Amino acid sequence: MKRLLGILLLLAAVLPLRAQENLKYRIVPVGSSQWMNPRLTEEVHEQIDRIADDGYNVISIGTFYFLPMYIIDYSDSPYPEAVQYTREKVAQNLETLRDNIAYAKAQGIRYVVTRSYSHYAPYNFWMAHQAELNPDGVFDELLLKAHQNDMYRKAVAGKSPNCVPQQQWTNPVFRDFFLWSTERALELLPEVDGFLNAYAEAAWTYDVEKVRTNTWRSWKDCVDYEKTDSCFVDYSNRLARMLEQKRGDGYFFGMRDWYVKPEVMQRLDIPREKLIFSVKYAGYDQPLVNYPLWGKEMLDDGYGVALDLHMYDAEYPHPVYWYDNQIVNRIFENIYAGGFTGIVYQDYTLRGEDTADNPVRRLTQLTVAGAMNRKPWSDADAEAYLAKSYRKAAPYVLESLKAVGHAQEQFIKLMPAWFWRGDGLPVGGLQPLQFWQMFDNPEAPAGMAFVRQEVVGVPEYAEAWRTGKRSDEELSGKYHAQKRLTPLDVLQEMKTCADRAVAAAEKARAAAPKNAPYLDDIVASAYLHRTLCERNAALVEAALLFYKSGYVYNGKYEPSRERPYADGPEYGAECIAALERYIQRDYLMRRIMLDYAPRRRTLRHANTYSAEKKIAYVLKRKIDTEDHTAGEFETLRLQIEGKKK
Repeated sequence: MKRLLGILLLLAAVLPLRAQENLKYRIVPVGSSQWMNPRLTEEVHEQIDRIADDGYNVISIGTFYFLPMYIIDYSDSPYPEAVQYTREKVAQNLETLRDNIAYAKAQGIRYVVTRSYSHYAPYNFWMAHQAELNPDGVFDELLLKAHQNDMYRKAVAGKSPNCVPQQQWTNPVFRDFFLWSTERALELLPEVDGFLNAYAEAAWTYDVEKVRTNTWRSWKDCVDYEKTDSCFVDYSNRLARMLEQKRGDGYFFGMRDWYVKPEVMQRLDIPREKLIFSVKYAGYDQPLVNYPLWGKEMLDDGYGVALDLHMYDAEYPHPVYWYDNQIVNRIFENIYAGGFTGIVYQDYTLRGEDTADNPVRRLTQLTVAGAMNRKPWSDADAEAYLAKSYRKAAPYVLESLKAVGHAQEQFIKLMPAWFWRGDGLPVGGLQPLQFWQMFDNPEAPAGMAFVRQEVVGVPEYAEAWRTGKRSDEELSGKYHAQKRLTPLDVLQEMKTCADRAVAAAEKARAAAPKNAPYLDDIVASAYLHRTLCERNAALVEAALLFYKSGYVYNGKYEPSRERPYADGPEYGAECIAALERYIQRDYLMRRIMLDYAPRRRTLRHANTYSAEKKIAYVLKRKIDTEDHTAGEFETLRLQIEGKKK
């Protein structure tokens, strides 16, 4: 009996330790410019204190495009032509960065790593080596059109970050300069333990002869994918060997997985257990609780995998405010059950007109820390925290935020296509949506079931409607018997949640103390969210009408504009009407953001509505894309500001 009791006590002690091993690396990214600014030292130290107190042990500083140019005095180096900043400026950057790293390690941070993209060159170095890097201006046109062409244009104009993207690893002039600079940076920053890099965005290797002809329609036609893979292998192997030489066996080498294929990873010389892949969690861009299947496959293949996630600043709903402790807790239950190596949690960096002490931001951070440390937060915990700022209004604030979270959690199950290979919906906030995003990406080997969960997708539902008895009621009964939700169920849930979020926000405004922090933003966000739900519902309704009518075009995976299933009714006019509702809600949403969304007032993409015009073309109908929302917005403005009786 005593022996059994001893075994039980031993297990009780060991199991929590094993659970902790699942998250060996608890990583928080921070901003590089902030950490190199001596005027912000107090702010940086407060950030470090918070990160350490919340239980994280790795800080990732970035994102850099070319770290060495900020800290190396190139005037005293083999590359004096690479000077981008004065000797005094780089000395100040280096001293400030080292001091902040030293403070972080004194507070218990185990690893400090730098976070960079690949491949970029300082503008002055690029200009000094045109003969080798850009002979006869071969890359001029591509740089004006390829990904991150805006960065190239800024560099030419003398604006930050003064880097030229799309550098070629196959070019020995750039490669030797990069390797010398990286090694020198490691010597100047002995406190840095390694890298968390992204071989992405502008790391393509090009067929130079194709580029030279300048007859290509798209810069992507010039990419040599086989050489890109080979360059990734060589780049990674060289950096890992450099880290081992400079830091010994305790080095940290991480790569984001965006453009990296499993078969290419197998060509690396790096021991798998020494390689950490940062994989976007399915909830990186929106409230989705399931981790990506390819992340688990990489983990099971022996690689370290750190799941990269947002909550407060989740890309797709941003800048809409949402919070749900249950979503956070379920995410971490899945992470622990999967046995992952770590996480990369993004919400300690600021975007837009926001502060570190925003109560919703801090509540989210604490909830994530609680779940990470196996001490999940309850509704009562969240309400008690919010009461510090909102007093009697706290339960209404919580209700509003959770209603938004639930609506977005449900909606995202209808839009799985961009999850394949780590990306969710488009970055940059509440971007335009298109029909193709409702389809499973055909390249995803396991499909998108982990996104859809219990929700029936639009393609499946429309096909069942066409081939069955064309009755929404009968389909509802069929799917409900299977414990599945139809697209119409999701839209109704979104509407209910959106209305509840607005009503609760209004109650919060009435009950909150005067000048309660960020309450006006939270109220405006609830109205923005309701408009977003109306917009997204209109798009889903349009897609249902389009595919019920027998069309197959979706704008990406299926280009055919024919109507192969023409034996049933055609709802072209109704589809156009739904698309026009979508367009008007989109205009209205943009107006709300401009005046009432300080965390992000505008969107990256122009509202051309080209996708909607293409659908109208397929239907052989006209569509109105003009903005008619001015009067409606003025009415809504009074509601947002609480001036309407």
